[in-house]
This record gives sequence, structure tokens and C-alpha cells, in this order.
Amino acid sequence: MADTIFRFTEIEYGNSPADEKIVGVFRFEQAQPGKTGPQHVVVAEVFSTLYAYERLLDLISTTVEQSRALTAGMTLDPFARFEKLVQRLNEAIFAFQEKEPTPINWSKLNIYLIECSQDQLCLSGHGHLMNLFLQSKPDGTFQTFDLCGSLDQPETPDPKKIFSSVICGDMKANDLFFIGSSNFDRLRDDLKIKDRLFSQPPVSAAMEIKQDLERTQVPDDFAAILISCHASDKPGLGGQMPVAKNQAHESMKQLRESELNTNQTLAPLLNPVKNSKPPLTTDAIPKQPKPAPGVTDLWQRLAQMVPKRGTRPTPATATAMRSLDAGHGSIFTKRRKLIMGGIALLAVVLIAGIFTYQHNKKVATERAAWEQKFSQATDYRNRAESSLMYAKDSQTRSELQQSESILSSLDTNTDDKKKRVDTLKSEIAQIQEKLRKASVASNVSELFSLPITAPDGSLTAPVLTDKAAYTVDNSSRQIVKIDLGNRTPKNIPLPSQASQIVAASLGDKSMVLLDRKGAFYALNLQDDTVQTLNKLSQATSTTITDMVIYNKKAYVLDGANGKITRYLKTATGFGSAATYAQSTTVPLTGAVAMAIDSNVFVAKADGSVLRLLSGKQEAFSLSQIDPPLRALSSIWTDMDDTRLIVTDPADKRLVLFDKNGLLTAQLTSPEFSALRDVSSRLSQKQALVISGNRLLLVPLP
Repeated sequence: MADTIFRFTEIEYGNSPADEKIVGVFRFEQAQPGKTGPQHVVVAEVFSTLYAYERLLDLISTTVEQSRALTAGMTLDPFARFEKLVQRLNEAIFAFQEKEPTPINWSKLNIYLIECSQDQLCLSGHGHLMNLFLQSKPDGTFQTFDLCGSLDQPETPDPKKIFSSVICGDMKANDLFFIGSSNFDRLRDDLKIKDRLFSQPPVSAAMEIKQDLERTQVPDDFAAILISCHASDKPGLGGQMPVAKNQAHESMKQLRESELNTNQTLAPLLNPVKNSKPPLTTDAIPKQPKPAPGVTDLWQRLAQMVPKRGTRPTPATATAMRSLDAGHGSIFTKRRKLIMGGIALLAVVLIAGIFTYQHNKKVATERAAWEQKFSQATDYRNRAESSLMYAKDSQTRSELQQSESILSSLDTNTDDKKKRVDTLKSEIAQIQEKLRKASVASNVSELFSLPITAPDGSLTAPVLTDKAAYTVDNSSRQIVKIDLGNRTPKNIPLPSQASQIVAASLGDKSMVLLDRKGAFYALNLQDDTVQTLNKLSQATSTTITDMVIYNKKAYVLDGANGKITRYLKTATGFGSAATYAQSTTVPLTGAVAMAIDSNVFVAKADGSVLRLLSGKQEAFSLSQIDPPLRALSSIWTDMDDTRLIVTDPADKRLVLFDKNGLLTAQLTSPEFSALRDVSSRLSQKQALVISGNRLLLVPLP
């Protein structure tokens, strides 16, 4: 194998308006000039600026440098040497995490280690960085691979083995590897990264990419490195590398073998070779195979069967010929018949050859088009998996749809095609299932339930605190308190004048309740006494839907009339009514529940959620989920909580979103029936849910 050298070209650009992350490229080369040996590169992207992550990067840099010094003198193959380096790195990171008081959130960190040694490239890492491996082909074109995506990584990082897998393989002259921060992936097309790497020298490509970043003033920080492999006497541009996944990645090798077999099969038809002879060597002279009979040989054999012109018959023969049909000879002599038969046979052979050539050319073209479309579908599938990893749900969904659309246009008329299409469809289905973020809630416990004879909907107004769970039993006109420590229920009678309680919310020191006639009541959380407060002057019967206490004000939702009214706290309860929002400016008709942080979130019966600020509707919607939301019965959030929890009675599920409307989880359980209301607490990863006439405590992910 020819000697090769590696060249490194770095790209660094910083224009982030806020110091929100750390990106960098760290190179480790031989200390003494003129010595050959492994060269190492660490590419890191950290979505945090905590000091713990800076110390972690320093530790990784120091460990790589020390490990290089320890393994420099060992007579190991590159793969074994790289495995030892990764092992020492994992041990150092585990020891660091044991001593570091600040926990490391590995979902915020993407880091990869690359080793270049002679004609070998080894790779290991955690997370996913934007990368392109350019594989040169004999015809001068290039094929690209996602090496980071070839690494096996568990869903949950193992603290003892953060760098969980290794790939090593040949990197030959004209190979090129680009790896950089994940934001390059977002601008892959705008920066023309792939086209520039194909068509320009590495230094020129890197310079133009950086110039584009500077010209467009992208508000972010970027870091990348270009590793190019060159023959020692002639630098190159692109590359080929059979990747070994977990010591033996055979997929690329099989791909190359398949491509070679296809070329060998189609080459005699598409590019016939004339007068080709195997080269002679000093070891042996191969025997020349006898050429197959061709058109010229057939013509010569036919000619040999016919007497040559000018051959004079003997006198006896001439006499005999004159005695046979003298003067009545036919033009279809034996010689002419043989010639005509040969011509006909030659025409058949030529027509058959042309037809076979055109057919095989058509088959080859169709096969190439099929492979190109299948490759596009696979690329969209890979992009979708990467988008899902970075919580880009809408982009993931779009890329999966494009992949499925391409697959639906492909024929599956052979077993191989059908198997490959079915396999890709199965992979797409797995990503779609992950995109649903659906799971069955485990360890759901029942805190309280009413007898089967109780009227439907008697249990209402759940409230969860750090020590107890509360709900109202309208059938027996009492408040039920359940101690979360021993699960013991306690019944607290409601005042005799109280009508049906429709909502409850936590105040400063009490739980405030509101009945259907607009009367307020306060339950003291210390001594469990109930105090009667004032009655709302504007309330009418059967129209109050929900009530929330926020910032010493009571917000009352009238879903039937499409109105939210705000009441200030007074000595006797709540008064001084003011309209916060109404259906003339905001579509509140059909609202069933609301929750408040700095915004007011309103859930509607049709499954939609509105977000209001200062009484005005903001641009907001819940992300698309599978199956879609068809109905909502309640909603919950808190000022300092990142969760937005809704109950879907139609599909019997509890659905969690973040404050931007992005789906985080959807929970189902055999315990769920008619989900009516939900409450939670910032300090607890639990939800208090009313299902029918049962009060359930549901663990949250």
C-alpha cells in the first residue's frame, strides 16, 4: 500500500449574540518534527457554559495527550491502540463524574475523537455531529457516508462507557472527512458543503464555507475540521474507506462488492472490450483462450463448403452435366442457397444481439434509477432520525413523509427489492413510533373512589400539594383529603349553602373552591376548616366552567358565553370584576378549562389550546401528534413548571407538552376511563387525575 499523509484544515466562526454553548476543535500531533505516528483530533459541541463542562473538556484533552504518550512506543495495530485510548478516556470520564458535584447532562454534549495513522482512520464519540465522509470511486465520482451515524450508541448513556463503540478502517489517498458542530447540518445546502468538497481542494472549500458564514453573519458559533488523505507525492481531494462498525462493519464492503459485481455483469453489454489480452508476467504465461466463433468465422466456413469459381470439371463430369436438364438450370444453386442461408442466419444473430443489448441497457438504466430513488429514501430516513434526536418533530415528520412517498413509487418485482423496501419501511415505522412518544403509565395508584351507585361526574376539582391530595365529592357534599404518606382519606364537610363545586385552585395558604352559583369557599390547609367567602355578582347558574387563582386574583372561565373575568382579592373574598377576554376578540366559545403561568392557556372541547397574554391571543398551537387530539377536558400548568398537561377523554390518555407546544410524552393506562380533570405540582413528577369517579396518582416521565 502506498504511503499516505493527512492534512487538517480547520473552520472556526463565532457570532453568537449570547454565550450559550462551547464549540471547539483540539488537535494533537507528534511533538518531534519528522516523526510519523498517530494524529488525534477532538471535536466538541456543548450546549451549556457551566464550569463543569469546561473542566470535562480539559480532562478529555489531558487524557488524550497522556494516552498518546503511553501508546506511542507500543507495537500495536491502529485499532488496538485506539481501543486502549478510548478505554482510558472512558475510565477518566467516569472518575470525573464520581467526583464532580455538578451532574453532567449528556444530552447537551456532542463530542468525537478521531485518530489518523498512516492509512487508517478510527472514530469514537457521543451524540451526533454534522459529518460527511467522501468515498472516491474508480470512475472519479464520490460516495458519501455518515460515519457518526454508524456508531452504536445506547439511548441512555452508560456513565462507565460514554464512548460506547469504535469504528476503524482504511483511509486512502483522495479520501476526505468533514466533521463539525451540528448547526452545519442546518446550513448544509446554503453553504454548498457537499458540492464544494466534491469540486475543490480542501483548503479552498474550507475558506469559501467560512467566507459564506462571515458574509451572511449567521448568529451562531461554528467549529469544524477537514481531514484529507493524500499520496505522499500527490495530494488528492475525495475518498473511499471501508468502515468497520464495532470492529467489523461489513456493510460498506458488501456495497462495494455488489457495485463491482453489477459493473462486471453489465460491462460487456454497455462497454464491450475489443482485443483485450491479459498481461504477461514473469511467473507464468497464461494460455490464450480460443475465441468464440464470430460472424467472420461463420462466413469462412460457409465459403469452404462451396466449390471455388474457376474449377474446371473433368470431361466425364461435363458430359454428365450436359445430359441433365440441358438449357434448364435454376438460379438457386447449392452455393447460392448456402450463401443466402448464411446471410439470413447472420441477420438473425445481429437482430438478437441488438435486441439483447438494448434490453440490457434499459434494465441497467432502470436499475440505476431505482437505486438512486432508494438512496434518496434512505437519506431522508437518516435525516429524520437525526432530526428526532434534536427534538425537531415537525421536520422529522416531513422527512419521513418524503421517504415514504419515494418508497411508494418504487417497484418491488424482485425478492431483493421487496426485502430492501420492506426493511426501510420497518425502520421508518420504528422512527414514527418514537415520534409518537407514547408509553403506558406504570405504577398508577388509586387514592380514592366513589361507590358505583354515585352519579357520573360527582368527583371533581383535584388539587395536589407536597403532602396531600384533595378532591370534592359532590354526591356527599364534602371535601376529601388523602395523606400521600399513609394514603389515609379524611372527609371535610362543605357548608350547607354550597351548591355543586366546579373548580378549585391553590391560594397562598388555602385551597379556594368555586361552586356553580358563583360562591367562593376557602379550605385552610393547616387546620382543614372551611370558610365561606363572597359570591360573584356577575355569575349565573350553570355557566361557570373553571377557575384559577393567580397573583392574588381569581380568573373565572365562562365557557358557555365565551368569557374570562378577573376578580381582585378582597378581605371577604374576591371582587372588583374586570373582563380579561371575551369571544368578541378571542374565540373562547366552547372552552372547557384553563391554566395560568405568565400566560393564560385555554383548552377547548375540539382539542385545541389558545394562549393569551394581557387578554389578547398569541400565535400558539400544539404540535401534531399521533393520533390527533379530538377533544380535551382539562389543562394544567404552573408559573415555574415547564410542562403543559392536558387530558384527552376520547383516546383515554394524558398528554404532556412543553410551553412551546412541542409534544414530550403521551401516556395511556388500563386504569384510564373517562378522564375529567388533572392537577400536578412543580416539585413532584406526578399528576393527580380524575378518571370517572376515581382519583388516580400517575407517575410522569
